[in-house]
Amino acid sequence: MNDMEYNESEHLATTFRWMAVIFWENAKTLDKEIERNEKGMPTKYTAIPYYYLISHATELMLKTALLKRGVTKGQLRKFEYGHNLKNLLKGLLELDLKISQSTQEIIIGLNGQHKDHSLRYEVLFNDDKQTFTPPSELLNGMLDELLSLTRIATQGK
Repeated sequence: MNDMEYNESEHLATTFRWMAVIFWENAKTLDKEIERNEKGMPTKYTAIPYYYLISHATELMLKTALLKRGVTKGQLRKFEYGHNLKNLLKGLLELDLKISQSTQEIIIGLNGQHKDHSLRYEVLFNDDKQTFTPPSELLNGMLDELLSLTRIATQGK
């Protein structure tokens, strides 16, 4: 094998990172149009696509960070990871990565509605569930932190 050998995990990590940034950039465009109350919380359902894009960007960045640390495509496809942001985060924490408490709390907050796809299907019709809609400043800070974990090497890991 030569230096140009195809590495499926590296290719997938690059693709996931690229797609995460695209989702995030599109979310930023939508964010400019969201009507908010005095606490910065959205007041209309038109904010749902924004939160969907943020959640998906979060999933892709978490998976990218794991792939860059030796987790394989096959391992990512196992049930415990899938769309479960909390388990993806747990996987990174088990690798001794430093992730701020704020970022961890936001990921856990996004987890339920991301894992069960309620942002895609039922959020408009399900009054029993509270949609997690933190202000964009917090979400951007979380994604900035995750983006730093998707670089080639961070924290020596």
